[in-house]
Amino acid sequence: MKHSDVLIIGAGVAGLGAAEALCRAGASVTVLEARPRIGGRVWTLRPRGWPLPIELGAEFIHGESEELSAIAKDAGLLIERLPSNHLEATASGLRRLPDLWKRFDAITRRMRAEGRDRSVAQFLRSHPRMAAADKRLLAGIVEGYDAAELDRASEKALSTAGEPPREPRERAQFRLLTGYDGIVRWLASRLDPKRCRLRLSTPVRRLRWCRGDVDIETESGERLRGGRAIVAVPVGVLKAQPGERGGIAFDPDPPELRRALRRIEMGHVTRMVFRFEDAFWNEESLLERLRISGGDGIREIGFLHDFDAAVPTWWAASPAQVPMLTGWAGGRRALELAALPRAALLTCALETLAGILRMESRRVRRRLIAWHAHDWSADAYSRGAYTYQAVGGASAPDLLGRPIRGTLLFAGEATESDETGTVPGALASGRRAARRITG
Repeated sequence: MKHSDVLIIGAGVAGLGAAEALCRAGASVTVLEARPRIGGRVWTLRPRGWPLPIELGAEFIHGESEELSAIAKDAGLLIERLPSNHLEATASGLRRLPDLWKRFDAITRRMRAEGRDRSVAQFLRSHPRMAAADKRLLAGIVEGYDAAELDRASEKALSTAGEPPREPRERAQFRLLTGYDGIVRWLASRLDPKRCRLRLSTPVRRLRWCRGDVDIETESGERLRGGRAIVAVPVGVLKAQPGERGGIAFDPDPPELRRALRRIEMGHVTRMVFRFEDAFWNEESLLERLRISGGDGIREIGFLHDFDAAVPTWWAASPAQVPMLTGWAGGRRALELAALPRAALLTCALETLAGILRMESRRVRRRLIAWHAHDWSADAYSRGAYTYQAVGGASAPDLLGRPIRGTLLFAGEATESDETGTVPGALASGRRAARRITG
């Protein structure tokens, strides 16, 4: 059997970040990836005719990330800040949401940070006098932004009670116009081929272990040995049953792992990227007809929200001036949309967009050139989009990130309580796991 100091399962950002750090420290590493590509839930497409790369996975950088900025600078990647231009559909037209995140933070400061935990749905029921608009905003962001189900999501995990107000830079959003896969390629380029073997299309079936020794068996029956293992696969895969496609059997099965996973849920997202003939949503005549209240001076649409719609969130490719829109639904709506046939999904999305813009759906459809989507929940090597903490799980990411008998380590966005669901969180977790091995 081939032996390495460290075996890493998963070549997403967390796994590659760990491998890069371990190589620098002089360790021998083998990275096993089930897919025929690296990147995990970072998946960038570049089809002919599209003005920008298509992101089917991670797209935004939420807040200023020193690590990603340093990588982008070294790799020559272009990062641009998004305009904070949010519009909400109402019965009378569109209205501007200038303080969306301030309002959200004001609500989460009312949430319990101590004592017995409860769901976001229970929190909402306990505040009958809360303004209906604020309830709709909270539910929309928890379901959409966090991809969480209201009756499962932890109040304590979302609470900002007692914390200082967020700085604007913490809520700023950025986009890698050159494609998020540039981060992945940079990490892979830093792997020393003399110390690191990267194996694609190599799903892991079983992981046997004891202190200081790991024995991995792949689906093809190949065996690999190592002194330690970093498991950097999504929580959806960790929860899969042994024998299911993508599932990994741990022998012995660590009770610490199962305790943590009981309080971490995989969020579901339906995401569609559309290319149109032109950016008709920015036409001056349309913007005037929409009568955007509080929107004096708006010359282009950034984010559109209709928290009651089937596809409640839409965004343009700003600051790039290109005819592309992304439709997004999280939580229960994502599961409902995922159950639709592809043609019905397209019709539902275009009718939603037309309704928000007060256009006839056939006019919107006529301008459509192409579209792409990927169902991460049906992906055997992901089984969801990204994680959120369930009731009682505010400390679950820290528990999942703790080494087990100095031999098994887990990495990924699910192990970062402050940056759950983000690429910076995944990168930080991989590097943290590497540091715990190298000291």
